[in-house]
Amino acid sequence: MRSVVFSRHGPASRVVALTGRPRPRPGAGEVLVRVRARPVNPSDELYVEGRYGRRPALPAVPGFEGVGTVEETTTGSPAVGQRVAVSAQGTWQEYVVVPEADLIPVPDRLPDHVACQLTVNPLTALLLTRRLALRAGDWLLITAAGSALSRMVLHLVRRDDVRCVCVVRDDRHDDLTRAGASAVVNAATDDVVGRVREVTGGEGVHAVLDAVGGEPGSTALRCLRSGGQAVVLGMLDGGTIGVTPHALVFSDLTIRGFWLPYHLSRQSPEVRAELAERAIDLLSAPGFAAPVAATYDLDDVAAALDHVHRPGRHGKVILTG
Repeated sequence: MRSVVFSRHGPASRVVALTGRPRPRPGAGEVLVRVRARPVNPSDELYVEGRYGRRPALPAVPGFEGVGTVEETTTGSPAVGQRVAVSAQGTWQEYVVVPEADLIPVPDRLPDHVACQLTVNPLTALLLTRRLALRAGDWLLITAAGSALSRMVLHLVRRDDVRCVCVVRDDRHDDLTRAGASAVVNAATDDVVGRVREVTGGEGVHAVLDAVGGEPGSTALRCLRSGGQAVVLGMLDGGTIGVTPHALVFSDLTIRGFWLPYHLSRQSPEVRAELAERAIDLLSAPGFAAPVAATYDLDDVAAALDHVHRPGRHGKVILTG
C-alpha cells in the first residue's frame, strides 16, 4: 500500500516521502479501513516537526483523521463496506487498522471531503464551547480567526448570542463579519488591545481562545477583563506566552490548555457518541464545514503541503487516494 512516511523531524514538505509498505491486518477488536480522504491539519504538521503532544517512533506516518470504508473486521460491526470516519494515528496511507470504538459510521449525506473532517475540528469546537460556558452577551476573542476551527467556534457561540472579536493577520476576512463576528481586528495594522477595549466599552473580553501563542497570544491575554479566562489550544507562532503574576493574582485570570485527545479520553462512551452525532448534524448544515481549497492525491503530498502555506489560502487541503 502507499504510505506517506517521515524518518526525521522537520518541516513536513521537506521530510515526508511516499513509500510502499505492507497492508496491515486487524487484530482482535480491530477493523481494517481503506482510507479515501484525509485533511491536512495543523496537528499533522506539528507531529512531523516533533512539536506535538505525542512523540512518534520513527519512521512514522502522519495523519489523525480521515474517511473510508471497512475492508476487514474482527468484530462484525461496522460491516464490511460500511463508510466510516476514522480517528487514528497514521491516516496518510491507504489502509489503517483502528479499534472498533474509534470509528464513526458516516451517513451518505456527508461527502468524503466533509466526512474526513469529522473527528478533529468539530469535536474540538463542541468541547471548547462547553468548557468556556459563556453566556449571552459575553465577549470572546478568537485568535487565528480565519481558521476552520475558529470559524466553527464562531458558528457555535453566536447561536448563544456570545459576542466575538475575531483577530486575523490581514484584511481578507470580511466574511467573518457576515458570519456573526461583532468586530474583526487585523493584528498586522491595528492596535489589538486598544480596538478590543473600544468595542467592549473599555471592559475587555470575558474569554480568549488562542491557537497562536507567542506575542499574538500574549497580546490576546492583555485583552481580558478582570475575572476573565483563556484557553490555549495551539502554538502556530511557536513562541512563549507572557503573563505576569501580577495580572494573574490581581485580575483573577484563569489560563488553561486544551488538547483534544486528553479531553476526549475523559468523556464517557455515551458522551462521545452524543458528540459524534452532534458533529454529523453540524457538518450536514450549510456553512459549517470548512470549504476545500484543493485536493491532492497521496502521490502529490509535497505539493499539498506547499499549498497549505500558500498566501491567501481559504479552506482545507485534502489528500485523497
